[in-house]
Amino acid sequence: MRAHQQLEQYRENLAAGFFETVIQQSKQVVEENETETPADVALYVLGEVYAHHDYEGRDYALSQYYFEKLIENFPDSELTSEAKTYISLFETITAKEKAAAAVEQKTAQTEKPAGDGKEKKSVSGTMPRKVVENQNFAEAEKRNLQILEEVGKKKPADEALYNLGLIYAHVDNPAKDYKKSQVYFHVLTKQFPDSEFAEEAGIWLGLFETIEKIQQIDIEIEQQKKQLNR
Repeated sequence: MRAHQQLEQYRENLAAGFFETVIQQSKQVVEENETETPADVALYVLGEVYAHHDYEGRDYALSQYYFEKLIENFPDSELTSEAKTYISLFETITAKEKAAAAVEQKTAQTEKPAGDGKEKKSVSGTMPRKVVENQNFAEAEKRNLQILEEVGKKKPADEALYNLGLIYAHVDNPAKDYKKSQVYFHVLTKQFPDSEFAEEAGIWLGLFETIEKIQQIDIEIEQQKKQLNR
């Protein structure tokens, strides 16, 4: 219960834009003892802050670092599953950015004579609970869809929408579908803007927006490959 209250307090501060305050408070907790609760909550929140779409100092690499620390120090924490899913998204982003940078460099070498002194710009990029029991994603999906049918647009529909978004983004879900995940998070933020789950849904949407931009880069990469192979 204490961990849940602390997480909610952190998220209220995030929603208010007090990013530096949250970072300072969380780091202080981790420095006191990074292997004992509430350090798991603090590490998770640090991961969220540095992935937050509204934070000017957003840094996916640093976000991933704190999520990895959480997984290392608290393998049995109920926050670990969500941390792993965040990391899977970061790895997707990193892999695609490296591919884009490599093709862009190759294109630059092909288009420009060596030693002309000109360089082409590289691609830039810089609540404790169990949503799924025993990796049974189908059952978790069914349960949350049933809640939506029963309550309509009233709470706890917000939590059910959030859970469905997580289920479809979950790294271990064989039916993982980022598009469906994105839809559920969008509906949550539109229908329940004041929900305790809306803030984190917004963070997920920011990550998906980044992935969509990178997918556009993928299309450009394929076009560049075709030009290089002519």
